[in-house]
Amino acid sequence: MKSITGQAFRAQSLAFVGALWLIPRLLSAAPDIALQMTVDTLVPAAGQPVQFTITASNIGADAANGVQVTDQLPAELRIPAGMAAFPSAGTYDAASGVWSIGALAAGANATLVIPAIVAVATQPPCSVNVARLNSPADADSSNNRAVAAVKANLADQCTDLVIVSSGGNVHGCDYSYELKYWVTVSNAGPDDAHAVYLDMAQSPEIVPHLKFVDNECDGLRCTFASLPAGASVTVDAKSATLDFNNTKYVTFSFAVSSSETDYATGNNQRVDNISIPNTPGCNYYDESDDSNINCFIATAAYGSVLEPHVVVLRQFRDQYLKRTALGRAFIRLYYRHSPPMAAVIAQHEWLRFLVRSLLTPLVLAIAFPLRALIFAGLMALLCSATARGRVLGRCLAGGDVECATTTVVPAPGGQSHEDA
Repeated sequence: MKSITGQAFRAQSLAFVGALWLIPRLLSAAPDIALQMTVDTLVPAAGQPVQFTITASNIGADAANGVQVTDQLPAELRIPAGMAAFPSAGTYDAASGVWSIGALAAGANATLVIPAIVAVATQPPCSVNVARLNSPADADSSNNRAVAAVKANLADQCTDLVIVSSGGNVHGCDYSYELKYWVTVSNAGPDDAHAVYLDMAQSPEIVPHLKFVDNECDGLRCTFASLPAGASVTVDAKSATLDFNNTKYVTFSFAVSSSETDYATGNNQRVDNISIPNTPGCNYYDESDDSNINCFIATAAYGSVLEPHVVVLRQFRDQYLKRTALGRAFIRLYYRHSPPMAAVIAQHEWLRFLVRSLLTPLVLAIAFPLRALIFAGLMALLCSATARGRVLGRCLAGGDVECATTTVVPAPGGQSHEDA
C-alpha cells in the first residue's frame, strides 16, 4: 500500500482544503427539484377515470437542466382509450413512464396530468402511483419522490414499510464484550402506518440473550403505535457477554409489518450474514479489541475502509483514543450514534463532499502534527500582527489617547518605547 505521507495523499488533501470555500456556493446555489402528487378521486366508481397530477418545482437557487421524472402507472391502472397524459412542459412517454421536462428555472414548476382507470376485474385495496426524479444534480433527495393512491374503500390505508438499513459491532471489555446491533425502518407512505411490528431472528441461535433494548420493544419484537408517512425509526439490539473460542457465523433476519395494506412487500425483509470473532483478552493496549471495526462516517464519506484518510483516522483511534478512559468513552458514543448518520451520508454525494471537506483538515493535523502546529503558529502570528497594525493605524490617523498610551512604536535611533 502506498505510504500515507506520499505525494498523492498530500495533493488530495490539499485539494479538499482548497475546495472548502466552494461549499456555501454548492449548498445554496444547487437546483432542488421537489415532487408532489395528488389524485382527484380517492375511491373511484367502477369504470370512473381519475386524474393524477404531478408537480415538479425547482425550489433551489439555480436553474436545473435535463430534468427527468419517471412515473409509470401500476399494472392494475392504465390510461383510458382515447385519452392521453398532458405535460405542461416537455414530453411524456406512456410506455416507459419517462417525463422529460428539460430545463427548469429557479422558482419555476411544471405539471403532468395522467388520466387513469382501473384495468382489472377486482380492484385491489391500494393502487399506488409513484413518481421519482431521475436528474442527478439535486441539492435534496428527500423530496425527489411523490406518491398518491386510489383505493377500493375509503377506510383502506396504503403504506410502504421499508427496512432501510441495519448493522452492528462487537464491542470490547468496556461492554463485557457484547454484540450491539441496530436496524432502521421507514414508511414511504402515502398513508400513516399503525400497529407496526418489527421482528428479529437469528440462525443458528448462538448469540446469547439477544434482544431489542428500546422502550417500544420486548425481546425480539418491537411494536410501534404508528409510523407516519415519510418518517423513520431506529432501534438497538444487544446481546449478553460473548464467550467464543473461535469465529462464529450467524444470520440475522428482520421483518416489518403493520395492520395496513403494504403495496410493496418486497422491501419488508432484510437478511444480514455476519461473523463474530473469538473473544479476546481484555487488554486496552491490545489492538485486537475493536481495531477491525470501521470508522463509519469517514468510510461513508471517502468510500472505502482502505482510503488513506480513513486509515489515518483508524490508526489515531487505535494508537491514542483507545488508551485513555475519555477516548474509550468517545469511541462508545461514536459507535452507538454514527451508523445511522453514516447511512444517510452515504446516500447523498453533497453530504459526502461536505463531510470529506470537514474531516480533511483534521486528518492533515493527525498525519502531519508538526507541520499543523507550525501552520497554526504562523496563522496566530499573522492575526496578531494584523490586529496590531490596525490599532497602530488608528493611532497614527486619529490620535486615539488610549491607543497612544498602550501601543509600542519605534523610537529614534531604532529602539522601541511606549509612547506616553
